[in-house]
Order: sequence, then structure tokens, then C-alpha cells
Amino acid sequence: MVVTDAEGRLLFCSPAEPASCADITHARKLGLVKLLADGPAAEILADAGYQGLGAQTRGRVVTPPHRKFKKNPPE
Repeated sequence: MVVTDAEGRLLFCSPAEPASCADITHARKLGLVKLLADGPAAEILADAGYQGLGAQTRGRVVTPPHRKFKKNPPE
């Protein structure tokens, strides 16, 4: 997992894990969720593997809309 700023500068890079792990679980395990929730205001664009993280980080993580909204996404 890698987090960069808008210019591509590295802000966070997680260690490699030997087994598969869901993205959101990995973020929680590494403390990234707490860091984002308690840290300075920032907006993180993430893929669908992080859906649900926005609610846990005060809206700081933005993910694509859930698939059920694919045809008629909410405003």
C-alpha cells in the first residue's frame, strides 16, 4: 500500500506482507485508519478495496461508488 501526494511524493509505504490480506484490513492493521481519522485534514482517493473507510476517517478516504449505484449514482 502506497500513499502519495498530488505531485507523487511518497507519504506512506506499508511493508510487504507474505500472505493475502484485504486492503481495508491491512490499512486498519497498520494504523493508517487511525492516522487518517486523527491527523490533519486530507482527502485520499482510493480504489474499491477501501470502501467503508470514508466513514471511519471522517470522509477523508474517497472511493468509487458502490456497484449497485453504477447505473444511477447518487448526487
